[in-house]
Amino acid sequence: MNESSGNNGQMVTEGNPGERELAGLRAELDKIDNRLLDDVRARIEICTRIAYLKERHAIPVMQPRRVGAVHDHAHRYALDHGLSPQFLHDLYDLLISETCRVEDLIVATDELRTNGAPIDHADPDRVLVRRSPADGAPDTSVG
Repeated sequence: MNESSGNNGQMVTEGNPGERELAGLRAELDKIDNRLLDDVRARIEICTRIAYLKERHAIPVMQPRRVGAVHDHAHRYALDHGLSPQFLHDLYDLLISETCRVEDLIVATDELRTNGAPIDHADPDRVLVRRSPADGAPDTSVG
């Protein structure tokens, strides 16, 4: 039997139809993973543009109603497509958390550039900024 390296360095037995089929499915999965990662990057890039817009127009960074709308959309999507609503809720919690981290960095960096104010760090990856009491203002984007 011949063996060769498949995707991700996995050994594939060329004579075994099950192994060949598995390698093909893994190749499809790798393509989907690459699209998913590209979409996550694109989402964060758009959220960066949103952060700059919010900063220019003094719009509060945190938009709880928008966060709720995103979660509601993901919940309906999960139900419509036979997915776990909790899984998509958790996934969006991670995406929203990263978006907030990036927006906080943008706002804090701009504040430092403008005011020369010191920036408090809760941890090396998270910059804390003051949130406005008007956080409930409507917004059409997550970020």
